[in-house]
Amino acid sequence: MDVVAAFTDDGIYKVLDPTRVAFMKLLEKRREEIQGYPRQTFQFGATPRHKLDIYYPDPKAVPTKGPQPVLFFVYGGAFIEGDRQIAKPYDLGYSNLGVFFAQRGLLTVIADYRLWPEVTYPTPPADVRDALAWFLAHNPAVAAASNGQFPDSADLSNIFVLAHSAGGNHLASLYLSPDVMPLEHPVRAATRGLVPQGGAYHFYFEPEPNGDPTVLEGYYGSRENTLVNIPLELLKRAPDELIKGLPEWFVLASEREPPDVRTTNDMFVQVLEERLGKKVKYDFMKGHNHISPHWALLSGEGEEWGDWVAAWVKEKATAL
Repeated sequence: MDVVAAFTDDGIYKVLDPTRVAFMKLLEKRREEIQGYPRQTFQFGATPRHKLDIYYPDPKAVPTKGPQPVLFFVYGGAFIEGDRQIAKPYDLGYSNLGVFFAQRGLLTVIADYRLWPEVTYPTPPADVRDALAWFLAHNPAVAAASNGQFPDSADLSNIFVLAHSAGGNHLASLYLSPDVMPLEHPVRAATRGLVPQGGAYHFYFEPEPNGDPTVLEGYYGSRENTLVNIPLELLKRAPDELIKGLPEWFVLASEREPPDVRTTNDMFVQVLEERLGKKVKYDFMKGHNHISPHWALLSGEGEEWGDWVAAWVKEKATAL
């Protein structure tokens, strides 16, 4: 994938802007299509960070059998940044993802959540939970805003969650902690599949930290709390009842992830398989660095992983 090949340095922030600039040049060719696609914004909580965007699926691509699959996307940003609608000069980012999956028949939702230092753990995963819960409780309002595509009685309660980087941390923290989401919570019952990408599952401080110590200790409250509440540790000590009730997993990582990220993904999948007692679908987005997968969608380069996810979601939804 030529557009990513020059941006493979292990440092995520070194490849961040060069990768976005390269893909924005390709996405500009489809600006009118991306910005003109049907989208509705809803408020799911009290603050400006409690908003979500819904991209309604192309009727021609909606599955002809089984329920309508709903794909939530949780973006990353190292716990300190991220927006469902990115500001200029990168203002097609994430909107391209919403349109890509909607064009493949998935009702796609991108929600904001609060960031550190405004809030600390576990507020961000709780915000994700609340966005999911709001959506489930307001299916009629969501359907009514679809311009007649869905009846008010439409069942939009079959949820799949796609999450990247710190978003993968929030996804894992939410579904692996009964303190953040109790076992009887309706979001658990509605969730059919989890698709974390390049997730931040494990942090350490010695001999050299694999994350920003100031952010980690600030976000989790202390070094001790960090080491207790990282997703890998939540997975290890999650009650058996929670593990048995988990939905299907499809874990993804970029081929050119920084070594620390790749290692923590390998570790997480190994422990997840041990706890589940079965293999977990685990694949790599070929040619991609940590930043590039979502920027590639609708660019014409490196979109294959998106088609994998769309096909997997439809398969799992149809099997219900």
